[in-house]
Amino acid sequence: MHDVLKSNTMSAKKHLVLLVNLGSPNYATFSAVRTFLKKFLSDKRVVNLPRFLWYPVLYGIILSIRAKKLVAKYKLIWLKDNSPLIHYTHLQAQQLSASLSASDYIVKSAFSYARPYIDEVLALAEQEANIHTLTVIPLYPQYSSTTTAPVFDEISRYYSRKKYIPTLRLINSFYTQPQYIAAIVNKIHQAWSAHGRGEVLVFSYHSLPVSLIKAGDSYYDECIATTNLIVAALGLKQHEYKLAFQSRFGVNKWLTPATSATILSLATSGIKKLDIVCPGFIADCLETLEEIAIMNKELFIANGGEVYNYIACLNDDKQLTELLKHLVTSPINYTNERHKL
Repeated sequence: MHDVLKSNTMSAKKHLVLLVNLGSPNYATFSAVRTFLKKFLSDKRVVNLPRFLWYPVLYGIILSIRAKKLVAKYKLIWLKDNSPLIHYTHLQAQQLSASLSASDYIVKSAFSYARPYIDEVLALAEQEANIHTLTVIPLYPQYSSTTTAPVFDEISRYYSRKKYIPTLRLINSFYTQPQYIAAIVNKIHQAWSAHGRGEVLVFSYHSLPVSLIKAGDSYYDECIATTNLIVAALGLKQHEYKLAFQSRFGVNKWLTPATSATILSLATSGIKKLDIVCPGFIADCLETLEEIAIMNKELFIANGGEVYNYIACLNDDKQLTELLKHLVTSPINYTNERHKL
């Protein structure tokens, strides 16, 4: 017994870094899409409606009709072995691990609604090493109760069953981090160098119900702050950019203006060359590659536009790796700039 206790207390202590993204279907099949949507849309953080109202819609329409339609959309963007979001999240973890290099760090990736789930990865890490410190980085630059908060919920649930809880560091956003802003600005400059500069740059963020913002969610404020920082770094004038929100879901009032409506308005007003970037997404996914890069491009061209340039997410960019390394190794000090609806 004494030897067992000595082994446990003397084993090398490790610092676990957990990168978490939302997830996507593990395969571009109806079954996989349905499984993903069921888990995702059953989370009350994502859809905060009474279950007796929501479940008939979820099970009667979304998990049958909507899931079938999404399979075709996922096939349009699918990589050889996985979805882009899953692929790049794993790659980000690998690159961060190589960048940290120190033997006391372990870096892993997990997903809120797809495998490997957060609890599975934490359990595996505990089997591999004596986890003394845990840094959790949800891969959402701007905080939201619908994306970041579910990650922290799951961390809390996991450790509520444990006798030992490591020192926890939960990073809730990084929208003002200089490395993040510089990385986005650099992606824009690279696109301009390769394809020329559009007349207008559209910043498209995932939309949220207005009710969440009024209840205290800081997402809207942080999207505005992000845009302002990028605009300042690029030296854009007011008429050279637009802020918009995409991926509206349901009938409630959501953040506006809608991205599709903004693009339609620009096309019909005579704008011929358009750039669009999605700073709220770290890795490309269905919302960026199908909705923005394909669907909205078709909308722009069909209504008089001529050149539409989607600027890819950071994905496996080295600047993203340096940002994540900074978040792990340095304290975060920033001041939120609040903007009211």
